[in-house]
Amino acid sequence: MDQWIDTTDIVPYNDQVGGHKFTEEKPLLGLLKHKEGYILKSVEGGSKGKNEVKFYEELQKNEHLAELKKLVPSYYGTVILKVKSNDMNFIILEDITRNMKKPCVMDVKIGVQTWEPGCSEKKKRDENTKYRKCKEKWSFCIPGFQVYDLADSNSEQPHKFDKEFGKKLNPEEVVSVFKTFLNFNSKCSNLSKLVHGFAHELDRIRKYFENQRHNHFYSSSVLLAYDADSIKNDENYNPELKVSLIDFAHVIPANQTDVNYLDGISNLWQLFQTQLL
Repeated sequence: MDQWIDTTDIVPYNDQVGGHKFTEEKPLLGLLKHKEGYILKSVEGGSKGKNEVKFYEELQKNEHLAELKKLVPSYYGTVILKVKSNDMNFIILEDITRNMKKPCVMDVKIGVQTWEPGCSEKKKRDENTKYRKCKEKWSFCIPGFQVYDLADSNSEQPHKFDKEFGKKLNPEEVVSVFKTFLNFNSKCSNLSKLVHGFAHELDRIRKYFENQRHNHFYSSSVLLAYDADSIKNDENYNPELKVSLIDFAHVIPANQTDVNYLDGISNLWQLFQTQLL
């Protein structure tokens, strides 16, 4: 991939909704975007970034993970870029919003337990405190999302809701947050197709985790995305949406069902099935 690596073609990824942002002050974290449609994720210092690279590499060669590979963004290896005179390593990933004109994106972190076994007691306490009420009720939380408001025809910028919004979110308001994300206020007649599409993709993930025994996933997310520009009041409308698993710095080998993850993804699927349709 070295042929297209040129810093004049790389910018911060403006549609990032969860995690740390790439800034001049904190260039070791966050996402960048290449004009050809790739996401560059910095390999963080310490073991976290190395663990994620190891996960993606294993995904490419292990035939037992073929089904999982279909559920994550395409991986194109790693590359070293010079940032502020420092050589930095980046993971190269598919941008699932590449062809979307108005990408609405939500990061949903899955599981009550977001710390991996063997971490420090401080890490456990910190993780248990964050998004606590939502995780206890839903077995997932919402670190952030953005949405283009279809009810406002003049809006050209997305409304953004960051991690501070997610940390303060009352669990009783979670369903209404998804309705905001899905533009329920627009009264578009085809929104049910959008919800059905997301429910179908979430069910694929749920069924995978019902059967997989290879890994346990901690602090991993599901990324939901659709193009608000594509939604039409047309009976032939086919929603343009994507659902992908992301964030694999805390995946550990296992030989039993990942109940923590399965509970969260099942609750998310049930929410779409029973409270949004």
